[in-house]
Amino acid sequence: MTDCSTHCHAKRRHSAGMLFKSILTAAALCAALPLPAAAAKSPWTLPGVKKMALQNNPSMSEVKARIDSAAAEVARAKSAYWPSLDLGGSVQRNRARATRPARHYDNNTEYSLGLELSWTVFDGFQRKFERLIAEFGLESAGAAEREAQRLLLQAASAAFLSALRAQDGMAIAKEDAAFNRILLDDARKREEGGVATLSEVLNFELQVGNAEVDFIAAEQEWKVSIIALGALLAVSRDALWESIELQPPQGPQNLALEQSELLAFARQHRPDLQIAEYNIAMADSAIAAARSSWYPRLDFFADYGFTRQDSLRFNHDYDREVYFGLAATWNIFNGFRTSALLAQAQAEREAYVKVRDELLLRLEAQIRQHYLALESSRRQLALQENILATAKRIRDLVHHEYLGGTATITRLNEVQSDVTISASARSKAYIQVFYNLEELLASSGKITDLEFVPVQE
Repeated sequence: MTDCSTHCHAKRRHSAGMLFKSILTAAALCAALPLPAAAAKSPWTLPGVKKMALQNNPSMSEVKARIDSAAAEVARAKSAYWPSLDLGGSVQRNRARATRPARHYDNNTEYSLGLELSWTVFDGFQRKFERLIAEFGLESAGAAEREAQRLLLQAASAAFLSALRAQDGMAIAKEDAAFNRILLDDARKREEGGVATLSEVLNFELQVGNAEVDFIAAEQEWKVSIIALGALLAVSRDALWESIELQPPQGPQNLALEQSELLAFARQHRPDLQIAEYNIAMADSAIAAARSSWYPRLDFFADYGFTRQDSLRFNHDYDREVYFGLAATWNIFNGFRTSALLAQAQAEREAYVKVRDELLLRLEAQIRQHYLALESSRRQLALQENILATAKRIRDLVHHEYLGGTATITRLNEVQSDVTISASARSKAYIQVFYNLEELLASSGKITDLEFVPVQE
């Protein structure tokens, strides 16, 4: 029994040496032989994806059109400060009762041509507040564009990170399958030499099959994620996943973010909060505009023209008509219309204030939650990286022990599973750091600030 055990251990050590020699030989041959040229893939980075989303997404064009509409409304409101000049002309057929007994009617045609000028001198500040409402509307449209950018970038970054997680899953499954294939090849050689059993060969075949199944699942998730990401970027083509490769962002740990600064920035620059403030300002202007009907209205008018009967040949001295003057009107009673408008505007303002206050509370809570989540995910990532490194070290040691005959195949399967699980957990923690970072930047409104976008090192 002792001789047999010694002989078997010698064979295992010889097999281990032969395995490592074959791996080194294969690596040398791969380095020496020219490799076939692979199809070039377009690298997509997180900052690049964000820029593509802003440039290509159709929703941004829609928002820009709304800004143009708001700018035209401002121009319309300002036009009320200018006088109105009209060129008018008319032909009028008159049939009046005649004063002479021999005729019953006196028929004539009257021709007129002239310029009419009207200019509102004072309207109780109505024009002022309508202009302010339009300008606040333009500012609100600009804030709506920034809000659309914020939400789009938030969605684009989430889609990118989801696809990156699937890409990592493919790499982990591929690495697992490659490691088990090496063990499978060695087990087959040792079976042929009478050292390993058929069950060992079948075990590694099973592990390779499981890894390939995991790869297929990750690949399917990758394709679906890339399609979703391409839709946000307005990139639509068949087999998009075959022509791109995602590059992981770098350096989130070096990004200095203070919670107090993020809160202060959000209160001043968060677009949806700005929209709420503009709505309150527009409601204030609407209240003032409703009160303007309590004031009198003063208009200047002037007319320069000609009127002549039965001829289009106007005489400058006899047919000319010139008049001008001021007209004042003051509404005394309008059926409580002004009171109703005031009540409506005040109620709308109160509603806008409540919306603003609720939004402010919500975004402050979001920033605090995402800040804590980012700090927690950073610590988890550091631990997961150490766990993965330890799992790989244990796997390598057990691998050597297995080849030397001192570890069982069950133990080798366990440590390899630990490596795969640890790699998946590390990938999840890594993606979670960037996801929490993007959520924090989005909740504070800094996601559109390139200074706070992680860049490739």
